[in-house]
Amino acid sequence: MRSSFALFSFLILFGCHQSSNNPPELTRSQQVSKRAHAFFQTFADRNDWEAFCSFYREDMFFQDIMLQIELDSLWQFKRFYAWDSPDYEFEKLTPEQPHLTVVNLIANDSSAMATGHFNPFYYNGDLIDTEWGMEFTIILYFDQDLKIVKQTDWIEYDDYALEAVIERCRKFGFRAPPAWLDLSK
Repeated sequence: MRSSFALFSFLILFGCHQSSNNPPELTRSQQVSKRAHAFFQTFADRNDWEAFCSFYREDMFFQDIMLQIELDSLWQFKRFYAWDSPDYEFEKLTPEQPHLTVVNLIANDSSAMATGHFNPFYYNGDLIDTEWGMEFTIILYFDQDLKIVKQTDWIEYDDYALEAVIERCRKFGFRAPPAWLDLSK
């Protein structure tokens, strides 16, 4: 009887010891939050195009509300962002500077929303700075595998960009892509 009690006590203590070494399993909301933080860190680093694209599903949907752009696949999204293009003239002020700063991030079990601002950078040789704010709200929707299935951007663009959107929409309608966005395969 004593040996059975000792064995039983040992198993209970061993079981308790084992469970305290295992980290608690994350809830779905915590998983989404962790994935969104990783996404925004990769976006902020802006130095690994393949890692950035790996967050998305091939059939993802993207919309930029202010630019009036809707894209329905990863290849179209890649054409829009075009970080890997030799003609893309984006440059951070310093290599270690984050491209963006997330101020708030909230998540539930299927989406995350971040607010923040873009940090100054050079685009086509011109300094794009914070004179007009450069604030953003980005909403990410995740599938069951934590891949981004939809992204909605609300970005504060400068006057020139907004005027170009208005002109494009007046001439060609709001569904027409900008002339600079080549969506041919």
